This record gives sequence, C-alpha cells and structure tokens, in this order.
Amino acid sequence: MNSCTEGIWRETLQRTRQTLKLDDGLVNLGRPGHTAEGSLAAEAHEGRATAAYYAVATALGELPKAEGLAILQAIAELQIKDDESEFRGGFRWYREETRVNDSNAAFFILMPLVTLSLHLEDRIPTAHLPLLNRMLDGGADWFAHELREPILYYPNKIMSDGALLLGISRLRGLRDHYEAGVRFYTKWADYTARRGWGWGENASLTYIQIMLNALQIACRSLEEKDAALRARLQDVMKELLAYVRFHDGYEWVPSIRSYNFEGQVHPWSFLWSLAGVQREEWAAEKTLGDLWSVGSYLLFEKELAAVQDSEPIAQPVPRSRTERIMDDSAATTWVGRTGRIGSVNRFPVIAGSYQWPTWGLAWQSYPVSLAVDGEQVAFLRWHVHDGDKVRLHPAAYKNAYLSPALFRESWYPDTQLRAAQKQHMLLAVRSMSEVHNQAGEIADEWVVHRWQGELTVAMDGGGRTWTVLQYPQAAVCIAPLQGIRCGELERKAQQLEPVQDGDVLRLRQVLYAGKVQTIHQPRLEAGWAILYLDEAGDLARVREELKSYRLQESSYIDGEVPRTSYTEIRRTVLYHQERKQVELTIDPHRMEAP
Repeated sequence: MNSCTEGIWRETLQRTRQTLKLDDGLVNLGRPGHTAEGSLAAEAHEGRATAAYYAVATALGELPKAEGLAILQAIAELQIKDDESEFRGGFRWYREETRVNDSNAAFFILMPLVTLSLHLEDRIPTAHLPLLNRMLDGGADWFAHELREPILYYPNKIMSDGALLLGISRLRGLRDHYEAGVRFYTKWADYTARRGWGWGENASLTYIQIMLNALQIACRSLEEKDAALRARLQDVMKELLAYVRFHDGYEWVPSIRSYNFEGQVHPWSFLWSLAGVQREEWAAEKTLGDLWSVGSYLLFEKELAAVQDSEPIAQPVPRSRTERIMDDSAATTWVGRTGRIGSVNRFPVIAGSYQWPTWGLAWQSYPVSLAVDGEQVAFLRWHVHDGDKVRLHPAAYKNAYLSPALFRESWYPDTQLRAAQKQHMLLAVRSMSEVHNQAGEIADEWVVHRWQGELTVAMDGGGRTWTVLQYPQAAVCIAPLQGIRCGELERKAQQLEPVQDGDVLRLRQVLYAGKVQTIHQPRLEAGWAILYLDEAGDLARVREELKSYRLQESSYIDGEVPRTSYTEIRRTVLYHQERKQVELTIDPHRMEAP
C-alpha cells in the first residue's frame, strides 16, 4: 500500500468512525435495508459495510485483533452453510434476513476481503485466517455454482462472481475452481466481443467501477499460462476507461443504471481519478466515497500513480461518440461547449429487462437526457398514477427499489423507446403496446430540476411551434411529435403542457387523464424532437436559428403485412437548412427488443 492509498483509507476510516455503530460485530446502518426483508428492520445490520470496515481497519492496523475476529464471526454468520440449500456458500445481506434476498451479497461482502488477502495478506492476524479461509472456500463454491450457467447479460454481477472465484482459487489453491473461472472469463470475453454488454452496464458510471474492480482482480489472479486471456481483459479495461474519459467529469447522457435522480451535472466517482479527470469541487469536498468503494484505490495503485505523473488529455469540443451496448443498440453522446445531449437508440436494449414486480432497469435508467453546464441534467420520464401512488421511470431509489414497475399489476405493456441522433439533434418515440392496466393518469414528460431559466415558444421553418428553455449560455428546444392518446387509434398532433412544481419543470404529453380504471389500449405513443443550441444565450438568436430547422412526419402502410392505423410505419425527418439531418423510422410490428 502506497502513501496515497493509505492517506485516503485513513481519512475515509476516520470520517466513517464518526458515525459508525457496531452491534454484535455488524455495522448498524441506522436505517432500513434495501431488500424485502431488510426494509422491514428499523435499523438493518449489513454485511457489505462490515466487511469493508474490517478490511480497511485491518490493513491500517486500526482494529484490535479480538474485535476483528468478532467482526469476522458476525460476517460468517451471514453465510449459508446448509449443504441442501441452493444458496450454499452465498450470503444474506443483512442479519435481519432469514434467507438470501439479494444474491449479489456474496460478492459485495467478499470483495473487500479478497482484495485485502490478495494485496496485504501479511496484515491479517494469523488467528483470523482459519475463519476467513472457511468463508472464502464456501464463497468459491457459491461462485462456481453461479458460473455453471452464467447470466452473461448481467455484467457487474457475473464478472464479480468470476473474478472472486479466480481470486479465491489463487489464494486457496483451488485448482478446479480456478479452471472454472478461466472458462467463464473466456466465455464472457467471447460474448462481449460478439454481442456486447447485456442489458447495458457499460453505459453506467456506477457499475463500471464494479466491473473494473472485477477485471483487475481477475487479471491479478490469472496465471502466466492464461496470459492471452489476461491481455483480452486488459484491452476491455482500456476501452471502458476511454469511455469514462470521454465524459470528462459529467453525468453520462444517456445513462443506464444511474441513481442521479436529482440531475447533478458532476457526480463524483473514483473512475474520474483513474481516467485522469479532476474537478476543483471534488477536491474541495473531499469526495472519496465509502469504505467499500475506496478499495479501488488499492486495486489500481499503479495505474493511479501513472495517471498522476502524466499530462491531462485534452479532448476536442464539440465531439461525439457512439458506444455499442448490445447487438445493434448503442449510446450516442454529443458534447458541446456549454452542455451535452445523448440517447440510446433503443431501450430496453435486451428483451425482458424493462420491468418486473421486483426488479427491472427502467426505473434507474435515463435513455434520453442532456446536461447544461452549471445547471442540471434533464431527462425523459414516464409518469403513471395508478390510483394509489405515482410511479415513475426513472424514479428515486428509495421510492422504487422494492416496487419498480410502472403499473401495480404483475403484467405490463411492452414499453419501448426508439431514438435517432446526430450531434445536437435528437428524435425519440416512446410507446406502450397492449396496455391492460389500472391508471388515473399516464404521461410522458421532460423533467428539469432546479429550473431558473426563461420558458417561451418559437416557430421553426415549417411553422411548427417549439417550446424553448432559455439558459444564459444555451437553449434547449423541444417539440412534440405526433402521438397516440388513450381512446384514440390514429397518430395526431400533440401538445406540451408545462407544469412547475417548486423548482422542477415538467413538459408533459398526457396520454390519459381521468377516472381511475383499467385501461385497455392497443398502443400509446409520445414523440419528441429535441435540439441543444450551443452558445445560444440570446432569445432573438434562438428564434432566428430555429427557423432553419423543419420537421416532416408521415404515417403509412407498406402493403407487405396487415396493418391498422396504430401499426402503420411512422417516419420522422428533421431538416436543417433544408438538408436531412436525422431520420427515425419505426415499424410497430418490429418493436420488441431483439
């Protein structure tokens, strides 16, 4: 451990101890947990935070041996030891749980312990090793179980399982498990090269850190005979860091699996340091993360030292990048001088991942969003009132984790996004097919937190009205495309309804509003045209520039398959100076994710 890592760990440990509470060896969170059972506890006791505390405090010599052993014993009690259990070797996340609610608990709990063992094993008291090794052995059995039929589409989970299997196998000399880890990572590398990143965590600032941790542990644990596999994984790490660097300290637009519901423009992440990106406000706030996340500083000591000794990489402005996610799904981002705009061309990127009663990606994803420097990240959001509560996609973590679906029933409409983008110009259509759900309101809305600008309207060159969000240094222009409301079967012109809730502005396309009832509707659609006019801080200039744009929409049958009005092919073209810039063509018969 070098002096930089030690300093960060000591500072984080000192800050954590100011509020830390241990009860019988486990960290008391002082609040309910995140799982179904953990949420019922007024104060949940968590294995993840406890393992991180043990690892950091032990490495720094700040944990008495007897107390450390008691902590390890408390963690070990969370591990499933029943030979008949399908979860044998896995962990409960909380003491209050009676069963495994979240199977990711195993890698979250064991990653700090494996990291400590791989890098600083000599700092672990000898008396702790028998218990620690028993936990690692059981964990290896669990990870091997998970990798027999790996869910390759869930990258941060399955990569972590594979990395810890390799790491534990190296530490404990588990030959069969090591070879299973090699086979897994070979399969994963082939899958990722051939198809992509499953449901899209390579478009997540949050989960890329976990995946990089996993790749680093895997590379450290691979033997020389598997040097070719190590090189493949290192190439993947370089690609991920290049994408991190592209975003240069800003919230990613778009983003899959983000918890930045309040639209902060510059969320802190360890990855910025690893990619050589720094901002003054991060240093001033000493935003180092929690004890679990600072484990990355030990894993990447050499890489961080190399970055600190190198000159920052200047990136051109404006710039664009399209990042493959899965198959033909991709994230496109355009960066201007005063802001940035981005979109996923189809969401969800894989079938079956949008929403379920207890999980799904839609509540934590921002497939169409933009960021204005010094202001906020704004984004599209589905809004449903089911008669009892409002359900949102995306939604705040505390409101959606345990009940993330957009409707209360356990069956859902096929909810889809299709988008096309060129530089600062974006077209998007969002749809729901086969709606048979209870609602009092269904709306799609553009959400802007901390709105302090001027809201007005202007006409484009074709006579269409756009809503203009005027900022001091830029303008965002939004026009609704043709859509389908509840009770209608044909596409018609729509209106934006501005609503101001405190400092939150919502531009709404309301698709249903009325009596709470079970809606039966074959298809709903809301369409959006969005322009980010960089350095257009003057409304007169915005009005003049908007005249150079024009939208053209059509809806038609092709005669190749049967179609009714709501399954007609729709085509939208955005022209600038009478040159076609963006085209979005959608066939409702082909809307299902591949």
